[in-house]
Amino acid sequence: MKEGNSVYSELNGLADELMAKGVAAISYHITPPFYSQVSKRSSVFHAGYPPEIVSLYLDPDFMESDPIPDHVMSVGHVMTWAQVIADQKLTEKRRNFIKVSKDQGFIDGVAVPLFGPKSRNSYFSMNFGKAISSEDEAVVRPLISLAQACHRRICAIINQSADALPVLSDREGEVLYWISRGKSNADMATILAISEATIDTYIRRLFKKLDVHDRISAVIVGLSSSLIKFR
Repeated sequence: MKEGNSVYSELNGLADELMAKGVAAISYHITPPFYSQVSKRSSVFHAGYPPEIVSLYLDPDFMESDPIPDHVMSVGHVMTWAQVIADQKLTEKRRNFIKVSKDQGFIDGVAVPLFGPKSRNSYFSMNFGKAISSEDEAVVRPLISLAQACHRRICAIINQSADALPVLSDREGEVLYWISRGKSNADMATILAISEATIDTYIRRLFKKLDVHDRISAVIVGLSSSLIKFR
């Protein structure tokens, strides 16, 4: 099964291309059809963000309070983060998300809804490290086209995969779930009450069964194959 590796390669290639054109960081939500882009069923590919920011965002409670992804998907067109925030009446939880984000140095970015076949839609965002204005439109527009083209290729990779689903043990399934939630080996050892060495063994088994070499690829395969069992 090469699906996860192919998708990961596409996303890495997109990140490299966009960053060469001045984008500071990107994120791409990998979500099964018909689910919220910030639900527990969504995993996030990221590039350019510091590890501590990634860890903060991947906390399920924090990610689910992000007011931007689902609003942009609902509206159906590109907006700046500032426009999305101004376009809504935010709950206290969402206001706190914005405050924490600003405290972490987030200024503004571009929120992009990406649409694919069979309702396989994804939220994509670009962070430029500055406020975005109408003067930036000529620069941003071709970058959005690159992201949409990448999304179509990813949809094709997922939809054309004809490999048999691997069979995971209950414990392997649990480990894959916690990987999708961004947990470290030490975190999983505590949660599952087993040693880190045992966690490492399960991860190696998972990678072999899923034919992947890294965590994000494992999550991509798990989501697209419905192998991740959410609580």
